[in-house]
Amino acid sequence: MMAISKILLLAGLVAAAPRADAAWRRLGNAALDLRLSGPATGPVDRVGYSRDGEKTYAAATLGGWLSSEDGEKWVAASDEPLQSQPAVAERLPEPGARVVAGGRAGLLYAAGEHVWRSEDSGRTWRNLTAWRGSSLLGGPITEIAVRPGVPEEITAAGATGLWRSGDSGLSWSSLNASLPHLPLRRIVALPRESSGLRIALLAPPEVTPAVFEWAPGEKNAWKTVPAALAVEQTAKRTLSREFGAAITALHVAGDIVYAGSSDGRIFVSLDRGGNWLSPAMNPGAAVESFAADPQDARRALVSLRRESAGPVVLHTSNAGLFWDNISSNLGVNAVYGVAADFRSGAVYAATASGVHWTPAALAGISPATSWRRIEGGLPEAPVFDVKLDENGQTLFAALYGHGVYFDAAPHRQTAPRIVSASDWAERPAAPGALLSILGAKLTSVTAGGRRAALLSSADRETQVQLPFDLDGSAITLALESERGTVPAVLPLALAAPAILVDRDGTAMLMDSASGAMIDGNNPARAGTLLQILASGLGKVRPDWPAGLAAPLNAEQLPAVVANVRAWVDGAPVEVVRATLAPGYIGYYLVEILLPDVVNEGPAELFIEAGNSSTNRVRLYIEQ
Repeated sequence: MMAISKILLLAGLVAAAPRADAAWRRLGNAALDLRLSGPATGPVDRVGYSRDGEKTYAAATLGGWLSSEDGEKWVAASDEPLQSQPAVAERLPEPGARVVAGGRAGLLYAAGEHVWRSEDSGRTWRNLTAWRGSSLLGGPITEIAVRPGVPEEITAAGATGLWRSGDSGLSWSSLNASLPHLPLRRIVALPRESSGLRIALLAPPEVTPAVFEWAPGEKNAWKTVPAALAVEQTAKRTLSREFGAAITALHVAGDIVYAGSSDGRIFVSLDRGGNWLSPAMNPGAAVESFAADPQDARRALVSLRRESAGPVVLHTSNAGLFWDNISSNLGVNAVYGVAADFRSGAVYAATASGVHWTPAALAGISPATSWRRIEGGLPEAPVFDVKLDENGQTLFAALYGHGVYFDAAPHRQTAPRIVSASDWAERPAAPGALLSILGAKLTSVTAGGRRAALLSSADRETQVQLPFDLDGSAITLALESERGTVPAVLPLALAAPAILVDRDGTAMLMDSASGAMIDGNNPARAGTLLQILASGLGKVRPDWPAGLAAPLNAEQLPAVVANVRAWVDGAPVEVVRATLAPGYIGYYLVEILLPDVVNEGPAELFIEAGNSSTNRVRLYIEQ
């Protein structure tokens, strides 16, 4: 695919000092699907009730007490719960079990690998969580609380979160759907095509972290990705033995490998680990993460964690021969994750006090620049990782307990970029295409000397629709703002199609009969008609003016001129029609017929118009 011309041409559109605030939105939730009796989350260490029994309290090792009156909305607690009353049993149901009084004579509960109940002061015990050799609650229990005045209601805190029983342990329900205790440590992969966001949970150095995915179209919980980090963990263990210290961070970029250790050494190999340069030393620090330029891996960043003051973000432009301190005024002792848009020089840092960024110069040695904290409503929690998508447009932040949040990267206000309005990818222009100019507020746009339709304009983004009657191999845009007019040149294709997706990769797919969205909770069925909302399919017949919503009458909808094809899991499927989308501006509706026999589960869907194909998206199917 042809690349869009250099966006440096747009530099005159923006002010020199961008706003450092954001409007963070959440991607996914804090619940894990461990195939238990309800959603799980991370380990909860403590549990309790208020004295009147109306509020439930929970606490994990990292973070204070939370309280809830309904088990759904949790807030930081201003007090602590009533302590469970320890009790002495005639015998323990298992070694090391912790026994609490049940609130009436003879009734005891005990917590260990399982939850137990005794009605005779501990002479005999009943196991309340054993099921086929394991626990209904998925792991050991750390504490049990009995609701004051209601001995039949107990809440258990353990390895998989918080669980409640209202019938003395005969049945259990989850309190984890909205409990912010997800032990999130790292963003493993961002949403891309038909793959979803992947995260890794906190784990001891010697243990391979568990990886979970929020797939496109997911609505309920993060799902396990088996053995996702096994190769990386094996490499870390091998290098730990070779270097005599725990390798805490590893980044492979082509032939260049960056490795960092728990004692602050930074190792670099230029031949995929065959040989290593003398390590850079950082006494009193531990290496947390790396970020490297995908176009030139000699340019990289490393973040450090320290017990006391010192550099926490370093930069190299020569594959680790020299590391420059760019910590400047960051004012923290630990940066857990670092990310950068190497084209513009924007650097982002994940810290216990939020996300910070600086417009650095990453091409060579330069003075450190000032850091700014990004405001905008993130929950008060440590941020353990940050990532930028491949185009440097969207910033993702991993918050311990709460999950992943995202927003437009603030540096886009100093380095705007032109992308497809459907999937935020850089694509050629096409007749009638919807374009987003990220980071620029425009007052008008012309394309080839003709006025484009200005659909929306705000500080963070301007959206326009190009005229349908464009021709040629390239198109010159005149982008006008309050600061003046600057040109940008885009390649022009007959079609540059893209399926409309959300930031998590969820595609705009609908059941033709009901109009319901197709997602993980509502899969498509074999033999049914599906509607796909897309952009960039090019010219239509009869002609249609840009900026005008398509007619609602199906018989009057302009049809796509280009030949449109569709594939599901690599097999062609019938395209019933391809027209402008009724009532929409700039979007097209492609209707496809699923075969009568299809494989159940997630499938990959894409369409083609002319000689260009769309992004791949996930389609959920059932027979």
